[in-house]
Amino acid sequence: IRCGELVTITAGSGIGKSAILREIIYQILKNTEENVGALFMEESIRRTAQGLMSIDANKQFHLPTTVYTQDELKTAFENTVGCGRVYLYDHFGSSEIDNIVSRIRYMAKGLECKYVFLDHISIIVSSQENGDERKALDEIMTKLRMLVQETNISLFVVSHLKRPQNGGGHEIGGVTTLSQLRGSAGIAQLSDIVLGLERNSQDDDPIIRNTTIVRVLKNRFSGETGPTSRLVWSKETGRLNETFEDLEADIEEVF
Repeated sequence: IRCGELVTITAGSGIGKSAILREIIYQILKNTEENVGALFMEESIRRTAQGLMSIDANKQFHLPTTVYTQDELKTAFENTVGCGRVYLYDHFGSSEIDNIVSRIRYMAKGLECKYVFLDHISIIVSSQENGDERKALDEIMTKLRMLVQETNISLFVVSHLKRPQNGGGHEIGGVTTLSQLRGSAGIAQLSDIVLGLERNSQDDDPIIRNTTIVRVLKNRFSGETGPTSRLVWSKETGRLNETFEDLEADIEEVF
């Protein structure tokens, strides 16, 4: 993760974009001393906090069936959202583009957040009054790109995809491409890195159903693209674990 870069993560609905962001945030908290800002627009700050705490405890605190002690809850809180380095934005009632941009600027300059996560820009542009999604997406991406240059932060942005025209929907493992990004080409052009996530969430095989392929769609830094690894979700812990098994076979199948 490099400062001064804008990373876009994209996938179909329900593939696990937010879960991957939480895993990245947790790794930053465990391996650096830097502050982190998070704007999760599709969930409450309570749910975001529970998600980060669940990663630390390897238990899904938000599920009513999960058994845990108060000591486990306290330890997970102190290691994540209670450590003094995590800042969550309560977005209730306000999602204007300029307001979101100003909040990110405040996190970067006022709260000294080196890493900021925005999930997701599609919900922001859908609330705009002008009704022109393409124009709104270009506007927010341009402002976010300028903000990254201004503050030298590392900004992670989530964007939804358009549905493929020739079948192979993303909920059943359809391959992601830059052309499927919502709006015009602004998201692809202004991002330094674009990562596509692919998972067949309806497969009968539980291993396939819970395995996400990470595909680099754009890499301005080195130019290397293509499938990189697999992330396997554990129902018991709620965690995503990286594996490289069968990746070579996937690459051969693509070509």
